[in-house]
Formats: sequence, structure tokens, C-alpha cells
Amino acid sequence: MKKMLVPACLALAQMMVVQVASAQSSGEADPSQGKARPTAPTTKAERAEARKERRTEGAAAARGPQMQEGEVRATTAPRMSREERRAATAKRRAANREAMKAGQLSRGGSNDAPEKQKKP
Repeated sequence: MKKMLVPACLALAQMMVVQVASAQSSGEADPSQGKARPTAPTTKAERAEARKERRTEGAAAARGPQMQEGEVRATTAPRMSREERRAATAKRRAANREAMKAGQLSRGGSNDAPEKQKKP
């Protein structure tokens, strides 16, 4: 059994090596696609002009809204003075007090609330 197993493993290992070696390319580029089309070299003036255009576009993009920011909206209400807040609170409390006296506000929120149940 051992005599047959060792040569079979060696043959299998050789087959794997051959497959890996054949899968790798020779490292040479395809001659038709290996090089880019030849272009005329740019002058310093052309490069400076292109750089100038990119610089203005980049500055405008950097000063504008960024991708993660989206629309800028105010997250808080504008600040009110302490007197304005106190006046608004007093007005709201007075309105609630009048509504409670008139029976317009329910305390429990449902008919099963203890405040709404009649005591025998």
C-alpha cells in the first residue's frame, strides 16, 4: 500500500506544479496594447495653463459643500433671551391652566386612568 501511495502523491504534486506554472504568464505585455499612442510633448506654458485651471476648480471644490456634509441646515432654533423664554413659558402655563380648569385636558389620557374612575 505504501509503495503505491508514495508514487501517486509524487505524481499528483508534479501535476499541481505544472498547472501553477502554466497558469502564470510569461511577463511580456501584449505588443498591440503594450504602449500608449505617441503624443506630442506638452510645453511648459500648456502645463502651467492646465495647472491654473485645476487650481481654480480645486479651490472652488474645497470651499463648497463636501460630499459627507450634504445640505447645511441649522440644527437648533435661534437663541432667545431669558426674558423671552420666561414670557413664553408663562403664556404656555397660563393657557394650560385655563384648559385644565375648563376640563379640556384629560390627565390620564385614557378612560382607564385612576383619575377618571369614579370612587364608590
